Amino acid sequence: MPALINPIKKYRIDYILSGSLTVFFILLLAIVCWVSYTVSSKELAENTSLYQQELMSELNKQMMLQMRTVEQLSLVISRNTELQHYLLVPESDFYTKQKEQTELQKVMNELINSTPSLQSMTIYVNNPTFSDPKEYVSFVKHVDLLTEPWYLQVEKSDFTWLGERSIETTQGTQNVVTFARKIYSSTLEYQGVLLLNVKAKVLYTMMLGEKQTAHRYLLDSGGRLIMGTHNSLYTELKLPEMLNVAQSGTGYMHKKRSESAAVEDYLIVWAKSFNEGWIMTEVTPWQVIAAGSLKLAMTIFWIGLASVLVAVLFTLYLSRSFTKPIRQLLQAMGKFPIELKQVNLPNDYNNEFGSMFNGYRRLMERIEDLYRSLNHEHQRQRKAEIRALQAMINPHFLYNTLDQLNWMAIDAGHERMSEVLELMGRMFRIGLSNGESLITLEQELEHTECYLQIQQLRWGDGLLYSITTVDETLKTLYIPKLTLQPFVENAVVHGFHRREYGCIRISIEQDALGLYIRIIDDGVGLKPDWNRQPRRSTGGYGIRNVRERIEAYFGSPFGITIEPVSGGSGTQVTLRIPRLEHDDNGGNDHVEDSHH
Repeated sequence: MPALINPIKKYRIDYILSGSLTVFFILLLAIVCWVSYTVSSKELAENTSLYQQELMSELNKQMMLQMRTVEQLSLVISRNTELQHYLLVPESDFYTKQKEQTELQKVMNELINSTPSLQSMTIYVNNPTFSDPKEYVSFVKHVDLLTEPWYLQVEKSDFTWLGERSIETTQGTQNVVTFARKIYSSTLEYQGVLLLNVKAKVLYTMMLGEKQTAHRYLLDSGGRLIMGTHNSLYTELKLPEMLNVAQSGTGYMHKKRSESAAVEDYLIVWAKSFNEGWIMTEVTPWQVIAAGSLKLAMTIFWIGLASVLVAVLFTLYLSRSFTKPIRQLLQAMGKFPIELKQVNLPNDYNNEFGSMFNGYRRLMERIEDLYRSLNHEHQRQRKAEIRALQAMINPHFLYNTLDQLNWMAIDAGHERMSEVLELMGRMFRIGLSNGESLITLEQELEHTECYLQIQQLRWGDGLLYSITTVDETLKTLYIPKLTLQPFVENAVVHGFHRREYGCIRISIEQDALGLYIRIIDDGVGLKPDWNRQPRRSTGGYGIRNVRERIEAYFGSPFGITIEPVSGGSGTQVTLRIPRLEHDDNGGNDHVEDSHH
């Protein structure tokens, strides 16, 4: 699995800052728009529901008044004297029955004409004379009642509303809302059924009012649909089941989209009549209610988006202003090794950038002085040459800079980088040593161990090492500094090249001549012609430098021996050094430690 790329290490700082703020602002804008839409849509739904509840209550009252008028009219008709007399005429007296039916039709026609809401009237009786079913008043055989789909509904009750249906009239097919009532004689004997067909258009005009596109439904106390618009929606929403919870007089609910069916979100508002228990309900698509909220959210979005663009441009300008001094410093650092001359840096910065520029100028001036010193001084002795190389770097500046970088890494939470910087600081402190050429064996071992610890941070558990000393008092003896680390570095870089593991052992002992130090690794070992290869102009300088310094300091029989490990792979380095109990160079053994 490839390692995740840290964008801070790869991309420009100004791009990271502007991009991060852009993402943050867009997310914030999205949250604000969503909250605005949600809250405002809920407020609109509540306000709309309150208005619709009052409207449904008023419409329900009007509809109930109209319904009661029809019910009372049906009761008056069922008890009409002419109708009762007509029903008592024997079937054998056909002439009298036909005459009274004709008179009765005239009376009922006048009643229908005087009641604008009535469409027609149908009377189911036994053995009526001939009558056209399309007329306003028609008499139908009682036996035909048994074939009607609503017969069972009438049979169970003395009177009931049958709901909306279509009938054939002289004007064509008409939609009516029918009320049925059983007809009884004065002795309470069942005589037939009276149907009053109310014009559906009149009821719809009353129910819809000015809002002709509304989805409104009228349900009786049993939850049956009496009349309503968009009956397919009534079926999809299963309004009777939903309105079973409608115990109170008025109320509303939010019907959310169903994942298993193509049903949108709706606001359902109802009003229940107190006496009859009939329910007037209105169903409004949620998107109609939330249209104003959506418009508000989109307005906020576009205004916010414009604000985000302005903020991003300002942030980009600000971040580039912050990173401009860093780019100038990087440009100067890139040109110096090539042109060997300083690039003019701004002098008007009084903050951290100014301190960074001044520190770089001092460093470059120091380096230029050292370059001039090297061009005019050609030291012949190796000891003077080493001191000149050591003097190229300002110890205090480098060590203090590493110390500051260490604290910056700790503040940033980079523990591994902090550890590397701390180890490098210890190596610099020991390696510089105020220009001294000899240091104690303990300091030399600490310098080497710091290098090994740095490598372990890179290798992990793949790199092992051990340092053993026969006598701890040997650590107080002096040796030329930077003597062991080059051999350890050579083992890591070349001996363990393209390997994931390695082991280095360092042992210190003494005999009559002095100290002898062994460095053994289990790397790839030496090539057969390693000592006959021509020296390159670059590479191998550290080992060659150590060999020449020991020869210059001590001469024979002291020196360095490099040979393959007997009986296995790897290389063994043996250093012979005399016992030095005092530092002949004098001076302090430590660079000033900023921690103190």
